[in-house]
Amino acid sequence: MNKPDAQVASGLWESILKEVDTESRMPDKTLIMLGRSGIGKRTLMQQLLHHACPAAAAADASSDSNPQGHSRAVGLDYAYFGARDPEQDENASAPDYVCPSACSVLILEDMKHEQILRSRLSGDMMKHAAAVICLDLKAPWTMLEDLRSWLEVLQRMTSEMMQLLPLGEQDQLREKVTGTISNYKEPGSEKDDTGESGSASLVYNMGIPIIVVVTRADGASALDSQKTSGWSETIEAYLRNECLSYGAALIYTMCQAKNTRNVDTLFDYIMNRLYAFPLKKKPQVPSRDALFVPTGWDTQTKVDQAAAQLPGGGGLERSFESVVVSLEAPPGATPTTEECEDMQTFLRRHAAILQKLGGGGASAARKSLAVGLGEQGEARRPSAVAATPRRTSDSAAGANTDNASLANFFQNLLTRNSGSAPSPDAATIAAAGGAPAPVAEATRAVTIAVTAPDAAAEKPAKAPTA
Repeated sequence: MNKPDAQVASGLWESILKEVDTESRMPDKTLIMLGRSGIGKRTLMQQLLHHACPAAAAADASSDSNPQGHSRAVGLDYAYFGARDPEQDENASAPDYVCPSACSVLILEDMKHEQILRSRLSGDMMKHAAAVICLDLKAPWTMLEDLRSWLEVLQRMTSEMMQLLPLGEQDQLREKVTGTISNYKEPGSEKDDTGESGSASLVYNMGIPIIVVVTRADGASALDSQKTSGWSETIEAYLRNECLSYGAALIYTMCQAKNTRNVDTLFDYIMNRLYAFPLKKKPQVPSRDALFVPTGWDTQTKVDQAAAQLPGGGGLERSFESVVVSLEAPPGATPTTEECEDMQTFLRRHAAILQKLGGGGASAARKSLAVGLGEQGEARRPSAVAATPRRTSDSAAGANTDNASLANFFQNLLTRNSGSAPSPDAATIAAAGGAPAPVAEATRAVTIAVTAPDAAAEKPAKAPTA
């Protein structure tokens, strides 16, 4: 084979391989996931990735730079999982299996970041997108409010994106949703001939498939107490009624280390709505932790029948919040705010109080302190005793009594002896030189100190000589 013939053969084989690859390649899809933080959305995505392609899930786990957990401090998060035919479960377990397509997942947890998600969407993405709203069964009192809030967010975004498409394409997307509801047939059974269709209850058609996923379905075990009796049936009836108005499917999931539930059902249903693969999973109604209500199966008659059997009666006329009440401890009382006055006001107010009590200002206080310190040295001199106030006769008599008691006390100390015979008095011992000098000096000092004020008070001070 000459060189031109070889080039022609090479080009032929390349075109054949490219054509086969194009035929086997499925278009990528987008999944819009909405739900509050901490309810298991990323765990659910990891389980869907593992179900679609275990080899890809293992490679993704080994390359994870933060194995301890994913940071939720983001306005918009991203995940993905493989897309394939649900019939290829056995082939997907091979270590070299590669999914022919991928489903990108945009995760929004805070409604205030709605515009960030909106900036990542376009009108053409409506043709290849679906929405998943996640609710938390471990906090059932938040489920209906969250569902309604996220449906409003989704309604605003889809209406803006639909306006970017021509009217003909808008009608095709809405007819696709209506056709899914009208033409639903339960696997293994013939078409229901009752004449009632779920499309009659469709209130708002967003033009994309909507799936309501209740995560952490293991929380249903906590609804068996006496206080939560009948909650499971109430939650199911209200969610089914709300989903019916938007043509949304409803499914309960549980993702644990050794126990998963309905992950395969959710994967198969997503593939059915995005890629039109046949759905072979049957509805699971009623169920406390494995509920599955595909779009088109439910009708208003079925919902009303389920609501009529709710404990307490009243059906759906009772408010959801009056039945499913919060079990969380009420928050503590908010401490009252104490408004403190500024420093200048505080000082002025207390200065006025001090003036009423006879106190002076700061300058007067400093002057009094200076005078007190100056007179402190003079107070130690004998002449300062004359400046003391004149005592009354009663106070002088009391002082004399105290002086006598103090003299008797020291006399008793001096006369105390270890022997039985009485000791001579202090004057005799001092004259004989038998008493210790320190004791005699101490007695004399105390006597002078006690009697000196009285003597000084009785004796007038001498006038200074020139």
